[in-house]
Amino acid sequence: MHFTEKQKQVLTVGLLLCGVLLIFTLYFQFMFFKEAVEEARKAQTAASAEITKLNGDIKRMQDFIRNDEELKRLQARVEVAKRRLPSDPQAIQFLEVLRDSLQKTNVSFTRIEKLATVNRRLYEEIPYRVRGAARYHEFGQFINLIECHPERFMRVSEFTLDNNDARPTIHPMNIRISTFMFGAG
Repeated sequence: MHFTEKQKQVLTVGLLLCGVLLIFTLYFQFMFFKEAVEEARKAQTAASAEITKLNGDIKRMQDFIRNDEELKRLQARVEVAKRRLPSDPQAIQFLEVLRDSLQKTNVSFTRIEKLATVNRRLYEEIPYRVRGAARYHEFGQFINLIECHPERFMRVSEFTLDNNDARPTIHPMNIRISTFMFGAG
């Protein structure tokens, strides 16, 4: 197929215009969509990192589920915690623990009074004031028995130990012991 000189010129100009139009189109597309492409790449990188993290979390959860021994150990710890932190005040149990600790350490008491319950977010604090007398070492043993008791969660929140000039080895004491229970909500 032969083209005339005029057809060749029209074809050359047409191809040249198409080339220029193609270059302008690519340039404007690159300039206008450059930010969108960069944002898409950043989003893809962030999504890939999140997927990798979630896959790791899933693997750890699956490993934990498969580890029956660890699950049983944690369930046993929860049961001990539930027993030590009941859902009702159980004042009789607390007083029995207190009486037992007083007898074991030879600490004498003159008065035990229940103070106002303090409501916390997830639990309630039930404070008691114990007044009595003890020797230094008996007092230390008593506090240790209270704080480390395996059947009930209790804390000594404040105490005073004074001197008694009439009996220098026996010291008047005033202790605030708090026990706890799960709150209503």
